[in-house]
Amino acid sequence: MWAVACGSQQKEEPVAVKPSIEFAAELEPLVEAYIADAEAANSPVPTEFREELVQVVWEDDMGRDGDERVLGRCDRINENHQDLEQRFRTIRIQKPDDRGYIGPIKVDLLVLKAVVYHELGHCLHDYRGHLPESSHQLMSSALPTERFHEFSKLLSRHFSLVKKIKQN
Repeated sequence: MWAVACGSQQKEEPVAVKPSIEFAAELEPLVEAYIADAEAANSPVPTEFREELVQVVWEDDMGRDGDERVLGRCDRINENHQDLEQRFRTIRIQKPDDRGYIGPIKVDLLVLKAVVYHELGHCLHDYRGHLPESSHQLMSSALPTERFHEFSKLLSRHFSLVKKIKQN
């Protein structure tokens, strides 16, 4: 089982300095795939959120959330700042060790894609909070690997969810 902790960091005073744009080479194709998948599902990423996403990077240690390892985090920084140019979002993903593990978790492409897509759901579709673990959805805070063997079904439910949120 793995946990994904996500947060919103609001810094009104002093204002956090917007970092330079940085996308890890291994993670950038997943960002582009998410944007394409969202478009194909008729749930396109809002332009303002895409422009605010300035970093998708590896982190050496994301820590723990209770007993679970944290594998990713989306931060919304300066999100209430009057100057739209000062608002930005970052995603940090736990970097696997040299063997491809984070603790006992083997981080294959499917696990990595699920973690990155989950964080992009927060940062690019502005989904706040998490669904209950029992919902078996991509936006659950914990998602055992056996639950995403059929990733396309998870993705379909995910984009249906973000469409409903936009309509409300």
